[in-house]
Amino acid sequence: MRFTRLLVALGVAASLCACSFQNKYEREADRLTHAAMNNDLSPVAGDIAKGINISRVKVAEWADELSAQGKLESVKEVTENCAPGWHCFNVKFEKRDYVERMRLNEDGKVVDWQFHMAGQ
Repeated sequence: MRFTRLLVALGVAASLCACSFQNKYEREADRLTHAAMNNDLSPVAGDIAKGINISRVKVAEWADELSAQGKLESVKEVTENCAPGWHCFNVKFEKRDYVERMRLNEDGKVVDWQFHMAGQ
């Protein structure tokens, strides 16, 4: 019983450490990407600025494209070639790499989020 608890505690600690190396923008992009992959933006609805309407059809299209890329492996913010006011990310999936861009309002809410395959 003690050994099982120790293994669970080590697993939780490892999970927390894996996420701790992401900055807040990387965590937000990661959450948006996972939500889009799962065809459900409700986990990030509070992170999206009021008045931004995203149709269910658009979310389904995102889910089809992103979930086909396999497991999401990493989201890393980059500043090179990133326009002022945007946060840009290299996103690695099991099958392909993507580039994401995210823009926030003055309250830190997402007002725009875009992605495309790297190299396009």
